[in-house]
Amino acid sequence: MVTVTTASPAAPSLFPLVSSCWADESQDPVALGCLAKDFLPETIDFSWKDNTNTSITDGIKKFPSVLNTAGTYIATTQLSVTASEAQGVFYCTATYPSGKETIKVHQSCQPTTEPSMTIRPPARDQFLEPNKTSTIICSVKNLCNQAVTLKWLKEGVEVSSGIHTVAPVSSGRNGYTLISELTVSEKDWNNDRVYSCKVESKNFSDIRNTSKSFECGIIEDCFPEISAQLIPPNFADIYIRKSAILTCRVTNMQSTEGLNVIWTREDGTELKTSIGEQKVQSNGRFSVDATTSVCADEWERGDKYTCEVTHPELIFPLKKTLTKQPVTNSHAPSVYIFPPPTEQLALREAATVTCLVKSFNPPDLFIKWLSNGEELNASKYISTQPIQESSQPLLYFAYSTLQISEQEWNTGNTYTCLVGHEKLPLQVTQRTVDKSTVYLDGFVDAEEEDFYNLWTTASTFIILFLLSLFYSTTVTLIKVK
Repeated sequence: MVTVTTASPAAPSLFPLVSSCWADESQDPVALGCLAKDFLPETIDFSWKDNTNTSITDGIKKFPSVLNTAGTYIATTQLSVTASEAQGVFYCTATYPSGKETIKVHQSCQPTTEPSMTIRPPARDQFLEPNKTSTIICSVKNLCNQAVTLKWLKEGVEVSSGIHTVAPVSSGRNGYTLISELTVSEKDWNNDRVYSCKVESKNFSDIRNTSKSFECGIIEDCFPEISAQLIPPNFADIYIRKSAILTCRVTNMQSTEGLNVIWTREDGTELKTSIGEQKVQSNGRFSVDATTSVCADEWERGDKYTCEVTHPELIFPLKKTLTKQPVTNSHAPSVYIFPPPTEQLALREAATVTCLVKSFNPPDLFIKWLSNGEELNASKYISTQPIQESSQPLLYFAYSTLQISEQEWNTGNTYTCLVGHEKLPLQVTQRTVDKSTVYLDGFVDAEEEDFYNLWTTASTFIILFLLSLFYSTTVTLIKVK
């Protein structure tokens, strides 16, 4: 077919055709293209070169020119390259009868946000494992492409072992994400070794450092001295076990190796001391509780006990003494128990029995619940910590709520709030409630109210009768005179 036209020759407009950086990273080879538009006459030829100006002859396809509705032509060419080569720059040249045009073609990469890099220090709890190692994590987000190198350095020297790096993964329109982990020993971390994560790519390069002291930065008291905190026994242990548990909490240890804690009496006699498991603090250091048990009577009479702590990080042993502190303005609690509200029972879903404990000092006490005389599991109820009720005098209050079903309440089960406090006559008291006692209280109150109303009416009639009698007697006496 021969097309005859009288239109003037026109140079083509060139446009690059590329896949975006969030295309499927498994695609290989990658197709790049070049579009020539609005040219006349139909004759056109394409050629490709790389960024070194070397001609490319392999992987090229040319598609026939197509006549569009405007009377001009459109043609395309395609270049197939490997995924790694596609990150480079290519040049497409269109040659036509009156000249030639060239355009740069390269992988489009415009993530929605700028690349960012973070490094996370090792988690201290991982050092508790038998191998005593943990991981530093380096991550880079919003990378333009997969052509990126990552290196780990220790004190400026490249590390070759203990590295696990995941190849850049597509994050959609946010480009690629690269994650790498480096395993470090607890000894090296505690010796303040500096670790660096170095990343380099075509349009992004950065380095991030981390170390034990660097992570502290300007945080005040990042490396606090070892200290000991003495915790007195609680009243529940004293009442139930008839013994007092004394606790010496040693904190801010870099390591628990070499720790020794001894509890002694005032005369120097050593007590049996149990050292608990080490726990990780929020600042990455460790704490340990050392406990001992003494007779409740000895604690109550004010005997003194000393905790002595020795540790390789301490120049001198730590010594602290614990004894029961006297309480001024002590006061026994008042206890009240309240049945479920009628509004709640009307819903036929749940029932809440409430125990209010008020006006007590010291604040240490315990609250337990019983059902039909059997102690209930602590998970069945919720008790508040003592809350200050007044300052003059200093008094506290607390309350506890027991959740039961509406059916359990209507069955007639009895529910008892048991309260323990050192100032109670027998150190414990209790209040009990059930469905029948609530109704009985209501009946007695109504009966008393009816009796009161009856007595008021009777009293009124008696007074009127006496007044009438007095009036009659007075009138009779006047007439007789």
